[in-house]
Amino acid sequence: MTSDTRFQARQLPHGLADLFYEQAAIKTELESRLQDTFRGWGYQRIITPTFEYDTTLSTEASPQLAEEMYRLIDREGRILALRPDMTVPTARVVGTRLYDQTLPLRFYYVGSVFRYDEEPQAGRRREFTQAGIELVGAGTPEADAEVVAVAIGALEAMEVPRFQINLGQVGFLKAILADAGGGIRLENGDLRRVEAAVHRKNDRALRDILDELHITGRTADAVAAIPYLCGDVAVLDEARHLATNAEATAAVERLAAVYELLDRAGVADRVSLDLGEVRSMAYYTGISFHGYAAGLGFDVCSGGRYDGLISHFGADLPAVGFALGVERCMLVAQVQCSVAPQVVVQGSANAAAHHLAALARARGLRVEMDVMGRTGDALIAYGRERGARYIITPLTDGRYRLIATDGERTLRRGALEKEIATWIP
Repeated sequence: MTSDTRFQARQLPHGLADLFYEQAAIKTELESRLQDTFRGWGYQRIITPTFEYDTTLSTEASPQLAEEMYRLIDREGRILALRPDMTVPTARVVGTRLYDQTLPLRFYYVGSVFRYDEEPQAGRRREFTQAGIELVGAGTPEADAEVVAVAIGALEAMEVPRFQINLGQVGFLKAILADAGGGIRLENGDLRRVEAAVHRKNDRALRDILDELHITGRTADAVAAIPYLCGDVAVLDEARHLATNAEATAAVERLAAVYELLDRAGVADRVSLDLGEVRSMAYYTGISFHGYAAGLGFDVCSGGRYDGLISHFGADLPAVGFALGVERCMLVAQVQCSVAPQVVVQGSANAAAHHLAALARARGLRVEMDVMGRTGDALIAYGRERGARYIITPLTDGRYRLIATDGERTLRRGALEKEIATWIP
């Protein structure tokens, strides 16, 4: 074995991480809370393969995401890829197998995705866990509002403090750009350049791009104003004034309807309207949103309406959804998880000791049976080092010694069983 091989055997590739003890417990707890939240809204889990054909996973992928995909070649020479997100596999399942089911379809997922980022960011490595939902077959404002509300509920369930959803509508900018006229094709690179300048609120760059594309007059003024259309419902009146055609007006009214539904649901206080939220315009077809938590300089969740995706696999069904990165949320979630045993019991060869341990586990307590032959002070020292609240050791006369945080007692088995029945996890 060479020195390089020995080094590799002990290290992980760049961009991967091991989780154990409290971090693994917190991640498990967050995933459990997310699944409870999704199921509470009527969503059912979908589990898709970790890798598929490259051509499948590249469908509608942005150029950046396509570049970040991990690819491999099977023994027949076919190009496969590790999934970079969960939406496309879900769309494939719906379009090829579930297109004739009663609509709408509600799915949720929790699973690893893989992206070759040049420099992995905080909370997002080259393998990370993505959780989210897809609501398929409903093209209504009610469906849009539900997905935003579920995203809010998910962040609340994970105890992410002081977060905000920036809710936009890519259809507004798309409709305005349609007025550019003159045969200008705002596709591919040009569309991404406009999108990036709006997102960065870079006035100079945006004006330069508009000049280069010969977009002038009221259309140019409306596009230049979009980065600053953010805030409360007053933003909608400004957007109505800037609308250059019926499609742009309809996009504003759609956003207004979604916001009104969120207000009725009692979650509008978590939402800020932002018409400059136009990332991934080539993918999204209606609302789009990102969630931000105080103290982080990047989003923790994102989503929107993507009505064109499922038609690549079969039926043309409307769809809206969102996804979040669990590891990103771990950076700010105020969830604490202990992995220490709450009870340590001596006597793994003692049937009565096993019975007492089972009673404690039935109460939901974490119980360790000592398997190292510790007795007396050695067992007590071990239990205290592990942070156990209760230490149980059998005595030779059939009684039991119970060492608890509030003192020490000697009890007969029946009394100890009654005591255990009062313990709270």
